[in-house]
Amino acid sequence: MGSRRTLLAIAALATSLAVVTAGCSGSSKPKPAANSGSQTATSAGASPTDTAAAAFLAAWQSGDYTKAGALTDLPDKAGPRLKAVMESLAPKSIVLKLGSQMNAPSSAGSATGSGAATPGTPSSPATPNPLDNAVHYDFSVTDTFDDGLTWAYNSTLAVLPPTGNNPALVHFASALINPQLSAASNLKAVPPSVPVADRNGVPLSGKDHPSIASLLTKLAISKPQNGTQASLQIQFVDNNTGLQIPGSNTIQLGAPNSTSGLQLGSTIDSKIQTAAENALQAYPNSGMVVIKPSTGEILAIATNNKNNTKMAYTATRAPGSTFKTVTATALMLGGMQLTDSADCTPTAQVGTEVYHNDEGLKNGFSGANLLSAYEMSCNTSFVNATIGHNLALDSLSKTVHDYYGMDQPWDLGVGQATYCTAGNLQVPPADTHSLLAASAFGQGKITMCPLTMASIAATVATGQFHQPVLIPGFQAPAKAQPLPANVDQNLQTMMRGVITNGTATSLQNISPTLGAKTGSAEPNATDPTDSWMIAMDPKNDIAVSALVLNGGFGNSAAGPAIAAMMKAAGLS
Repeated sequence: MGSRRTLLAIAALATSLAVVTAGCSGSSKPKPAANSGSQTATSAGASPTDTAAAAFLAAWQSGDYTKAGALTDLPDKAGPRLKAVMESLAPKSIVLKLGSQMNAPSSAGSATGSGAATPGTPSSPATPNPLDNAVHYDFSVTDTFDDGLTWAYNSTLAVLPPTGNNPALVHFASALINPQLSAASNLKAVPPSVPVADRNGVPLSGKDHPSIASLLTKLAISKPQNGTQASLQIQFVDNNTGLQIPGSNTIQLGAPNSTSGLQLGSTIDSKIQTAAENALQAYPNSGMVVIKPSTGEILAIATNNKNNTKMAYTATRAPGSTFKTVTATALMLGGMQLTDSADCTPTAQVGTEVYHNDEGLKNGFSGANLLSAYEMSCNTSFVNATIGHNLALDSLSKTVHDYYGMDQPWDLGVGQATYCTAGNLQVPPADTHSLLAASAFGQGKITMCPLTMASIAATVATGQFHQPVLIPGFQAPAKAQPLPANVDQNLQTMMRGVITNGTATSLQNISPTLGAKTGSAEPNATDPTDSWMIAMDPKNDIAVSALVLNGGFGNSAAGPAIAAMMKAAGLS
């Protein structure tokens, strides 16, 4: 629900309920407000149903949804449902006030959920309604949002009296949260939406650029617009799609949406975006991201994948040999020089695992050093160097965090996320030397996508990580320290050598300052390898990464796609 400071007041009732107060902070476990307790306080004359109603509202108010659920007749469902709705609505604070008792026990059922009896209509003796003996209360809800906007409404709850050893319990249904809320819907507070333009003022649309359609939708409401009055719309949305339910009510808070003539500028360059999209047309299941290294501004995000239009920034694939850029960084930070030996043996064994090279280097090659091993992309060289130089098990995860800004949440301007991993770390620390060896050439448990690998290339281009962003000037949260100057210069030399002397021949004759790294990664034991390429051009302030699923060697698919993009965008 975000950072909030709240107060729950339970009004004095004819049934002698006393005031209940509770507060919560932005943490996942709400804390009581100062000088107050989260426990329910009732006067001596309060009934068990009065106490149960007050305790439920107090727990809901404090953000303790597990406790609130435990006070209902659906303990396993009520807590998660309350949490889902309140986190979707995300008010800064909420005030709940218990009102008057609406009926005496033995009257008809509640209107708080489907299947409840109609008030005033007794149940059939053959099918007794559990709500026949419930005590019904009304209560008020006041949600407060940014800019002091509030949404106030009334709802009702029913409390089942105690029976035997069972305590009084609140009957839970989604309509308790809001009378118009069904089990299939959710609540969302939607800010005004404005058109989004590229960095040159050219309007962008999801229809023209499906790869960034969802990002444009988020950008359109992500940043308060100067000159607009405070405004929110409360919408009833579908649980699964998040889209507003047709025919449902919309509650306007504050001034009506008055964004006519306004426009949000983004970092996207429509010319490069179109060039990237076109370059991927020949490669099904592919993605590409282009970044301006000096600022981290994202110039293009393109995907050609019918099943996942967000692949360029959501894929979770092993990056293969493109990750040798990070491994080389770790080795040089440890003192290794470009001319130091890095034996490219036919195989390398660590523990019980035996590692091989790609087909073109199945016999290895003699006289390899760090530079030539990188240019020719020899797996065993990097295994031998990593183990031979006694890199710590966490060396790669530490390097990628400290210098490349990984293994931490990013915010592109549309909310925080840790991109391209199913967890919180793109590069988890290795727990064995065998896993460290596999990680050295981008396999093991490492997962990346074009967005994160383009950022690695961009960091090499300038020597300093700039977290990728979609809004010019946006203050991104992820930070990293600069690469040592000698290390960065060596990395640029290595990447340039991959084009002039190594495996990235598809990028020859593009630019004399362009550098690259090819990669091929095994997604599993049966499918063809993924094709990867990263490239950066310090002079032209461009960095790019491309991934073609099951596309083979990096120079076979990802490389030509990057070449096509750069030529079409005028970057060659």
